[in-house]
Amino acid sequence: MGPDTLNRAISKLFGRETGRKKQPPNKMGGLEHFTVHDLRRTFRSLAAAEGVPGHVAERCLNHKLKGVEGIYDRYDYFEERKLAHQKVADRIEPVIRL
Repeated sequence: MGPDTLNRAISKLFGRETGRKKQPPNKMGGLEHFTVHDLRRTFRSLAAAEGVPGHVAERCLNHKLKGVEGIYDRYDYFEERKLAHQKVADRIEPVIRL
């Protein structure tokens, strides 16, 4: 998968496809266009709002810890990441079910 594959797929849903004269139909209605990075940023913000510690939220995004901490801390935070994802899922579920 290329580095821009998901963004291209999302753009196609919004009726935007680069290099084509005839654009695909917009299947997203009036929803504002977004990218994969927007989804990651939203997750990070919601995780913070739910009280997820910063180092756990960063690991959820597959970011490496920097400096000495990144060198010495090899723990995978699996259970903590699982809980963080559940907290964010619980927060957005009522919105999705509208």
